[in-house]
Amino acid sequence: MKLRIDGLRGDDGIRTIIDALLDVDLGARINFDAPLVSIAGRMTVDDASAAIERSGYQVTSIIDRTLVDAGFRYKPHDKPAY
Repeated sequence: MKLRIDGLRGDDGIRTIIDALLDVDLGARINFDAPLVSIAGRMTVDDASAAIERSGYQVTSIIDRTLVDAGFRYKPHDKPAY
């Protein structure tokens, strides 16, 4: 998902939002390109928006609602030929 955040101020604000989002989903991948935040994880858009608002910021728009699970996926390799 990708969200636009209003009033984002510097690294302290970014760290505050990251901490709030990780409280919801510890395994989330979070990337900032202020004022946009991209989140891959198991939280919903509503969960992410609520966490951001609890941290003192407001989501002004939802750019992309696509949920991407950031969970680790094990892909076994083919057995080597001996």
